[in-house]
Amino acid sequence: MSDLIYRRPDDYDLEHEDDDRDVQFYCELMRRLAPQRVLELGGGSGRLTLALAEFAPHMDSLIVGIDLEEAMLDRAREKARGLDAAARERLRLLNGDMRSWTADEPFDLVLIPCSSITHLLTLDDRLAVWKRVHGNLRPGGRFVIDITMPNIRAFAESLQTPPRALMEVDSDTTDPETGRRLVRYRATSFDAWRQRATIRFFYDRFEDGRHERYVSDFESHVYFPDELRLLFLHTGFEIEAVYGDYRFREPRSSSREVVMVGRRLADRGGC
Repeated sequence: MSDLIYRRPDDYDLEHEDDDRDVQFYCELMRRLAPQRVLELGGGSGRLTLALAEFAPHMDSLIVGIDLEEAMLDRAREKARGLDAAARERLRLLNGDMRSWTADEPFDLVLIPCSSITHLLTLDDRLAVWKRVHGNLRPGGRFVIDITMPNIRAFAESLQTPPRALMEVDSDTTDPETGRRLVRYRATSFDAWRQRATIRFFYDRFEDGRHERYVSDFESHVYFPDELRLLFLHTGFEIEAVYGDYRFREPRSSSREVVMVGRRLADRGGC
């Protein structure tokens, strides 16, 4: 699998140009919880991490963003130079693997936004992340994840005989400053036994009269809400809240997102 888009951070930022619903949600969550130490796993090019550094409720807050892809981290560091001095002081951007990265001191809040947990393809990897997050949180600290609800219609197409991959125009964004345009299409196939979606993104990039097309493939684990609950409960969390969108509304059958908040339970002492 190529995951090419993660090595093209300018295009990654452009495809998210008009989508800040999750940023607004997490800033409001920060306001409600007032955490002092915040860790974002899978922070990418800093779209959310930098916003949290600007919004942090304490002058001495620490906002740490972790990512595996150096190209994305370089882009985040470049954008961070545009922050004010206080936000830059609060911010740390580090290379690391969410399955194994260990903090020197525990955090109050750990986030894995933007469906990044779908990259965890095996149960061992998922359990490793939940357990590592548990270890990186203080007792009472929160672990928040969000995912896009499974697109059953697209999956059903791939289960036809013969199988078909439904092609969708997924996004169409233009940089207001440069006029660069990025059109994204997606085709999805689904392995029901492994709960795995193979997603092929086709990108058309238009800039200065030039056209470039490329493909970025990746596999993603497909989560359903009760599976998320079990991961939290199995690894020492209680479910504090579940939302059906980025407006803190209750889940319903038509919800497009699931946002789940787990609270780390206090360690049980011995007899």
